[in-house]
Amino acid sequence: MKRWEIVKNRFRLKYLLVIMSVLLAGCAGTGFYPSNDPDLHKMPIKVKGTADSQVMALQAKLSKQNVQVITVGEDYMISIPSPMLFPNESPQLTWQSYATLNEVVYFLKQFRKVAVNVTGFSTQYVSTRREDALTLARAKSVSNYLWSQGIDSRFIFAEGAGKDKPIIGGDIVGGDTSPNSRIEITFRDTVA
Repeated sequence: MKRWEIVKNRFRLKYLLVIMSVLLAGCAGTGFYPSNDPDLHKMPIKVKGTADSQVMALQAKLSKQNVQVITVGEDYMISIPSPMLFPNESPQLTWQSYATLNEVVYFLKQFRKVAVNVTGFSTQYVSTRREDALTLARAKSVSNYLWSQGIDSRFIFAEGAGKDKPIIGGDIVGGDTSPNSRIEITFRDTVA
């Protein structure tokens, strides 16, 4: 009986090896394995149909709408005051905010990027838990809208930072009129 089990196991092993070699031989000619060409997977330097003059014009247009675009090398930060997007102490986008966000989406589509970070900041409220929850909900609202508009990013991260990193000190408690209450969208332009 043991001899029969050994023969049966050897047959299974040979059968498995034949199937594996046929599958591997079939994959070799289909392009299953990655090419050794280093230029094959490089991203182009520019997004097709964009120009530096167009990006600068969009940046000036956003600036006129009170949306700050700050550039340091390949890093970009778009800062939008919360009253432009949300009602006071609410994470729901207002109807008027879609025009601003559509301009931001159009600006973002001018760049090749891997990740987009959306961070919400607030003024000082009664509790830190409320600040963190509100800013996270606001960041998620904006990131969901960016995603729905087809931002060609592999990842969009939403983060609520509460009252961390204030722009001005001595902020009054509550309210969204302070410059500290804002949404920041950051990304890095991937070149070559």
